[in-house]
Amino acid sequence: MTKDYRRVAVWVLEGNERAIGFYTRFGYRFDGKKQALTLGTAVTEARMILDR
Repeated sequence: MTKDYRRVAVWVLEGNERAIGFYTRFGYRFDGKKQALTLGTAVTEARMILDR
């Protein structure tokens, strides 16, 4: 069974240029949403959106 979604979101760590480049190549764009995350140390992740 397959579902079609109008919008897909992914979260990437700020500064992770490899992941950001990957998603950008497929049409994802930052939407301005950010949140703090603690992975041993505090980091910030940013949301990227793909509108279909």
